[in-house]
Amino acid sequence: MISRKKVRLVISVVSSGMLGLVCAASHAGRSVRSDSSDGAFEFLGGFWGTDSESSAVDGFTAGRTQFKLNFNSSGARYYTVCMSKNGFVRLIPGDVCGDENFALPPQRPYIAVFATDLDVTSSGRLAATRGFVDTKTPYRLPEAAPAQRFWWNGVSLTGDFGANQFDVQIVLIDRSKGTNNGDFDIEFNYGIGGDTVPPPGTESNPNAAGFQGFGLGPSSRGPVAGPFGPFDTNGAAIRFCFRNGARTSC
Repeated sequence: MISRKKVRLVISVVSSGMLGLVCAASHAGRSVRSDSSDGAFEFLGGFWGTDSESSAVDGFTAGRTQFKLNFNSSGARYYTVCMSKNGFVRLIPGDVCGDENFALPPQRPYIAVFATDLDVTSSGRLAATRGFVDTKTPYRLPEAAPAQRFWWNGVSLTGDFGANQFDVQIVLIDRSKGTNNGDFDIEFNYGIGGDTVPPPGTESNPNAAGFQGFGLGPSSRGPVAGPFGPFDTNGAAIRFCFRNGARTSC
């Protein structure tokens, strides 16, 4: 009889080989780290806890950042995350998110995975989750870094009446190596599970007035229609890296 440990090892090896094939291209959408089960770590590199969920009309206060972020001269610090239902998060120094923090267009400091007028469908949700991410295969939990995931699950363009639902995520990854010095990565994810799906604004709906980008201190990217270049299905992550308070190559 084959042991459960051996089965998991075989699955891990096979999935790692497959992921090695799909992680070759840059500036491409890829399947999101969306599965919340513990076993999903072997396939997607994400290990997540319990979601904090909301179906709020405008958005919700998704708590504090779980580690310090450093993207300007003020140094590393914790922020309150205002998660707008319209596809972006704002980072504020206070404790409570007001209506202005959820409104389009987003004001600095912001990160926008797909900022446009969106509806959360009847089966959809906004979700914020703590966890760990390993970005290199083979995935090993002892090598994973603390992370936070902000997930727009089952949203659609306003006026689309839920006909074309999609999923997008922002993942923040702690790169301080235990020092909490504020070094971090931003990862943008488009799709769900094992699928890679372009969000509205690309092939599925080229006329959507949405954008992707961020404005963090003196660093910015976009806003661009996108996401961040031609969309393809080769599966590489869209990642931006901040070290010592400035954006750098990853």
